[in-house]
Amino acid sequence: MARRFNVQGTNDFLVWAVLLLVLGLWCVKDGWFPSQTVLDKHPHEILIKAGKDSTVAEIFVKNGELIRPEQPIARLTVSEKKEDQILKGAIVPGSHENFVVNSVLAGKGDAVKAGQVIVNLAPNDTFYTFNHTLAFLALLGSLVCAVIHFLVR
Repeated sequence: MARRFNVQGTNDFLVWAVLLLVLGLWCVKDGWFPSQTVLDKHPHEILIKAGKDSTVAEIFVKNGELIRPEQPIARLTVSEKKEDQILKGAIVPGSHENFVVNSVLAGKGDAVKAGQVIVNLAPNDTFYTFNHTLAFLALLGSLVCAVIHFLVR
């Protein structure tokens, strides 16, 4: 004669599915649709601009080069005062990351206006890659837990 066991089911997989869904959606929001606060901490690009109307005397970086914060990028000469201005890499608050030079937009001897972009930098930051990966894994885990919950229920 076969025995019948009365085993109570749990909602553990449902709870995990909901928790992983919330985590995944949070990562999607931060990874693809960041708020201004997140963009301030982890910018996609940093534009190095001329402070005054001047002439580019020297460019110290090349496209694709990895540079550190506060590394000299360019030397500008203000024509009427004959003074030099050194442009350096930016420091992003809360970050000690290096930067990759995306593009150098001015060359030696070019006249630049105040506020004109000289170099475009990209932080060598893994924040967005981490959020994209975690979003994929969390949403996949949520789906698996939801399927297990409904199949075993």
